[in-house]
Amino acid sequence: MIKLLLCVGGIYATFLTWAYLQEKLTGNYSLDGGEAYIRAPLFLNMLSSFLSIVVGLFYLKVQTRGTPRKREMKMFPKLPMGAYLSLVLISVAQSISSPISYMALEHIDYVLYLLAKSCKLIPVMSVHFLIFGTIYPLYKYIVALVITSGVCIFSIGGKSLSLKGGGDVKLGMTMLLISLFLDGFVNSAQDMMFKNPRVKGLITGAHLMVYLNIMKFILISGYTLIFTNQIQEVLTFVKVNGNRALVDMLQFSLCGAFGQIAIFITLQEFSSVVLVTVAVTRKMISMLLSVIIFGHSLTSKQWVGLFLVFGGIFLESASKIFKPREKLKET
Repeated sequence: MIKLLLCVGGIYATFLTWAYLQEKLTGNYSLDGGEAYIRAPLFLNMLSSFLSIVVGLFYLKVQTRGTPRKREMKMFPKLPMGAYLSLVLISVAQSISSPISYMALEHIDYVLYLLAKSCKLIPVMSVHFLIFGTIYPLYKYIVALVITSGVCIFSIGGKSLSLKGGGDVKLGMTMLLISLFLDGFVNSAQDMMFKNPRVKGLITGAHLMVYLNIMKFILISGYTLIFTNQIQEVLTFVKVNGNRALVDMLQFSLCGAFGQIAIFITLQEFSSVVLVTVAVTRKMISMLLSVIIFGHSLTSKQWVGLFLVFGGIFLESASKIFKPREKLKET
């Protein structure tokens, strides 16, 4: 119970702070005598990946030491070529998804962004069915329908969505949709990777955290340095805003890194049901804190959409608790 409380506390502390800092980074700073916000999603991802590598290596080192069983586990085991290919594909999808989602925040309200990000069930189901041929039971499709309805009601329930700098809400929603389906591919591919008998037992969540962040850092760094000037933009931004912006970026990245450890420990020591329950409540609290702290206002229709979304997510969690032995049929 103590270990579970520590894991839950770690997830809440890191990702509630992470969500707060994420919205803070999209808020107003100063630049050239006017208001501005950080326009460097690739740099933020590069920094987050680098710090996640450092934290993940420490996590992996601790995990592979101690008991004789742990010492038998290698820090860098030799994997089949297909596993490395899967890791590359997952890393590419992650590298593309995060910057797109950050760019979407330039056009849409953060509450809508956070709510949509809570609907990963839909893209995960779609990718599983279209790519991996997974067939789901009927109740899962009902859950997906409830969540989708909630998002639609929330989207059209307000008189107007908060835009930033004359942003285009349609463009922002398109970016967010692409990011969601990339996230769905990442989650689905990770599930299938752990089920692969040629890989099972060779890697753990700590291995996956380190491998994916290394590949993601290489991909994002190469693209950022060659095709963009975001490094110079960030240096200029930090020079103008001083320690305020630098501390926010470092805290944001470190929260994500330590949050990954809390997630993987929860998965290994307990179960995905526990993690889903914790994640759902964390997202709800993040959204409510966003409304309270940053002064967002919701209409009655948007509150209906909000409860539909989280009601659908809780229904999905409850179905896993009451039907723990149900297995998916895979072709």
